Amino acid sequence: MQLIIIKTFLRLPLKSPVKFGVRHQLLFLPLVFLAACSTVPADTYTLNKIPVADNYCLEAQRIVTRTDIPMKLMVHEDFDAYVKSKTTIEGPTIHQYNWYADTGAIQGISCKMKSADHLNLEFGEGSAGPDGLCHDMNRQLYILLQQQITDPEFASVSFDLSESLDTNAQSNMIGPVWLKPFKLTHLDDAGDLHVATKGFVIDFTDPRYQKFPATWRGTHYCHFIAPDYFAALLQGEADAGAVVGREASVLRLPDKPE
Repeated sequence: MQLIIIKTFLRLPLKSPVKFGVRHQLLFLPLVFLAACSTVPADTYTLNKIPVADNYCLEAQRIVTRTDIPMKLMVHEDFDAYVKSKTTIEGPTIHQYNWYADTGAIQGISCKMKSADHLNLEFGEGSAGPDGLCHDMNRQLYILLQQQITDPEFASVSFDLSESLDTNAQSNMIGPVWLKPFKLTHLDDAGDLHVATKGFVIDFTDPRYQKFPATWRGTHYCHFIAPDYFAALLQGEADAGAVVGREASVLRLPDKPE
């Protein structure tokens, strides 16, 4: 019974920022112990180790879209090439761009991934999904870092589950809007660490977007905090306030039906 209560708490779809810290870590440890002693199957879509930057979006695709379908990843060094890149069901092929600090360290990772509905259409129902949140990846990364960092600088971390810094922009989110600069991390007045993200999904079968080219549909876009930067923040070796994103030319889109 305790196991069910804890699992329900962790998977509850919340509307406001959620803090994960020492208190939540104590809840997580009994969950692992109880799951090992029960017949409830473990969630296979979890991070077992911290991914390296070169294949980060491959792991993010698996976690966020809950799929084991092999993907091809293109990591772009040129921003304009990344802006023009499109995910394709052939491969399937997804795209990654890294955001660097002045020191050369990666602070953020942007992923253009495939949506669950498009993967299910191509590879069969149940091949993926349902689509989760971008922060599903950030939260799992945080859990792994908690296990490595014994004396963190912050007792808790807040994650904005709205996926967009401006809820009014969510329904109009397109690539150039998604790429606009935003503050990935910040400290609040109490000195607590916050991690933000922007993400959106355009289902391939969504009737609102059928006028869009096929290569612009069936997508799930996410910005993630980079593992090394997150670890440095928790260890007090990096400052909050990293900004990721860049202005991109707005492409003319077909009018969306009301």
